[in-house]
Amino acid sequence: MSLRLWYSLRVASVDEYQVKLASFEGPLDLLLFLIRRAEVDIHDIPIGAITSQYLEVLKSAQDMDVEQAGEFLVLAATLVEMKSRLLSPKPEHDDSQVLPDASAHEDPRCELVQQLLAYQRFRTAAETLDSLRNEFSNRWSASGVAGAIPADDGEATTVEEVQDLDIGDVHLLDLLEAFERITLAVDFSRLGEHQVTFDDTPIGLHQDDLVDRLARSPEKRMRLEAIFEGRNRMDRIGLFLALLELAREQRIRVRQAQASEPIELELVDGAVSITQ
Repeated sequence: MSLRLWYSLRVASVDEYQVKLASFEGPLDLLLFLIRRAEVDIHDIPIGAITSQYLEVLKSAQDMDVEQAGEFLVLAATLVEMKSRLLSPKPEHDDSQVLPDASAHEDPRCELVQQLLAYQRFRTAAETLDSLRNEFSNRWSASGVAGAIPADDGEATTVEEVQDLDIGDVHLLDLLEAFERITLAVDFSRLGEHQVTFDDTPIGLHQDDLVDRLARSPEKRMRLEAIFEGRNRMDRIGLFLALLELAREQRIRVRQAQASEPIELELVDGAVSITQ
């Protein structure tokens, strides 16, 4: 071991070892932390220095209960045993003598290194899964979007399989063919006659309606579905567009604690109707 490496392992004062064992997920976690801090190869653990650091951590720990202490002390005893085996002289033998079992003289660190490598793999996998959980917790699924449209070959093409298209690359004939496939899949004939109505109600009136209803509601808060109750389809569309505009103008807040919980609307203090 080089003088620089030995110094880096021993220079830390006892005060720097005042760590809480509760922050480590077991003795292997603590040992892996010490190895990483020493910046040494996990396959070539300096047992002497690492054992001394490990024992100093246990000695200075004040928050270790009996059950927790047992796990850490077992590894401490293992480290001390390894240190003594590495310091003990190797038995001499003549070339003519039959060598004993090679496993009796193998590096005592091998088993510990394998445990640390396995623990490190599991911990890395756990951190990856936790990172993915945090990433996907901020994504919101749209129910009913994952339907399939039959393609020309009779197979279903899901939404996830559709690639992004540049509108400039789409020809009018492509749109006509796509619309024809949709009409064949939906069968509009069974829907009967459909009348398209035009509603010229200003979005501002729907905004005033929402603001007034929120102002009269308890705590100036109400659920999203409550604003659509008793309204026809055109009113619902107008109210939804008004909701988006009010949220853009930061006059109302739209909140949802979790994906499974209802969406709530809350009036921002000072928000007033447009007509006032």
